[in-house]
Amino acid sequence: MSDLAKLTFAYLALLALLALTVGSSFVDLGGFNSAINLAAAAAKTVVIALLFMHLAGEGILPRLAVAAVGLWLAILFGLTLIGQ
Repeated sequence: MSDLAKLTFAYLALLALLALTVGSSFVDLGGFNSAINLAAAAAKTVVIALLFMHLAGEGILPRLAVAAVGLWLAILFGLTLIGQ
């Protein structure tokens, strides 16, 4: 896939996820609004990590570092939620 096609895909995917986030703010779904927004944020993160950080084409070490950071963030968020 050419670079222009990748950037176009990333742009359109990020716009669609932004539209999903904004659209969910106008619909009252109760607790599902937060779940939808968190899922959209996670999808945006994946798009950015794969296309702009070039994690799809790199070796195992950068992917392992990103996975370790994600695990650490999950632990910190979990500890924060337990403390409340």
